[in-house]
Amino acid sequence: TGAAQDFSNKGKEFWIPYSYHVGMLNPANSVNLAMTLYITSDVNTNYTVEIYGGAPIQTGSITAGQVVQVVVPNAHFLNTAGRFTGKTVRVTSDRGVVVYSYITLSAQSGATVCLPTNVLGRDYYSMNFTQVSNENNSNSYFTVIAVEDSTTVEIIPSAPTTEGWAANSVNTVTLNKGEIYQVLGTVNTPASGGLWTGVDLTGSRIRSVATGTSGCKRIAVFSGAGKMRIGANCSAGATSSDNLYQQLYPVASWGKAFLTAPSFSRPTNYYRILKDAANTNVYVNGALVPPGNFVNGRYYEFVSDAPNSITADQPVAVAQDFTTQGCNGNPT
Repeated sequence: TGAAQDFSNKGKEFWIPYSYHVGMLNPANSVNLAMTLYITSDVNTNYTVEIYGGAPIQTGSITAGQVVQVVVPNAHFLNTAGRFTGKTVRVTSDRGVVVYSYITLSAQSGATVCLPTNVLGRDYYSMNFTQVSNENNSNSYFTVIAVEDSTTVEIIPSAPTTEGWAANSVNTVTLNKGEIYQVLGTVNTPASGGLWTGVDLTGSRIRSVATGTSGCKRIAVFSGAGKMRIGANCSAGATSSDNLYQQLYPVASWGKAFLTAPSFSRPTNYYRILKDAANTNVYVNGALVPPGNFVNGRYYEFVSDAPNSITADQPVAVAQDFTTQGCNGNPT
């Protein structure tokens, strides 16, 4: 029998990576790269931010309603694919807090709400976007953090990766508590028309699996892009790009009914619907989405400037992406 689970983003422990940003590759830019955590609570509490296994970055107390900022030194960022130790940011508190993470380099920025350990899951699908950027090496990525020792993670990428993994290949890595594994999709060179493209890792499956000596354990997973442009039919001069950075929700937290609303001032948005079970029936505004319209049988994308109702007979995930300025008829 299943038990109800609280999927609130309020908790007492959080695991956060300094995920990929294209600025990490350029020493002249990386010095200005910053990750800032914003921590708040509706109660008075003490908190600690640390690099797991190392010295605390910042400790203190929060008064109910206060927002505390913590800058994570960029010496702890991740700039290539592979396993990392001693770089996981862990936030702990005596009572429940809410945490947001914001990675910035000048006007190139991305932010995510962070999920506490108690709502993490064991099965995830990466949610990215069509990889187009105004800068090279702006890979699509996902980042995995183990929150327990001897965690075996099975990774099935939806597209080729810089590790040499082929699309749909089955790969396993074993991580201890606080270790990170970051996967980058391949990119294409040279650029075409001043834009660089790469693979889109949407639909990659990342899950904790049991072994002969250990059961499947919770993991934290983030996804995005080092830098990207979202949209089509962009006006002349609309070449800006930003990093994409989002903590993923586990499959166990997905739902069957969603309502969307256009974003303010730039109403045309992209939507992606991601399914776990291949036989899931998905409806947009009451109309069945033909199964053949799902890319790789996994996700469906549509563009809309109006409210939408999305329903399914089995749980799905839905992402709403705002366009880059000047794209899809949105203002610059």
